[in-house]
Amino acid sequence: MSEEKFPERPGEPECSYYLRTGNCYLKQNCKYHHPKNITPSEPQCTLNDKGLPLRPGQAICPHYSRFGICRSGPTCKFDHFT
Repeated sequence: MSEEKFPERPGEPECSYYLRTGNCYLKQNCKYHHPKNITPSEPQCTLNDKGLPLRPGQAICPHYSRFGICRSGPTCKFDHFT
């Protein structure tokens, strides 16, 4: 399995999504800088068995409730019931 490579564009603004998640859905098409060796910020909440945030009191993640997966992963602002 090959490691995904994201474009490094020194001098351009950093990709905020990449900095939060360590991933970028635009991959090579993204116009922003993707610095090497970043560590995505850890969510400050409990995670369910799928690694998604449990946020009691927040709305249920619409994508998760419909498909059982979440596009935003551990950085999602919604609740992911178990």
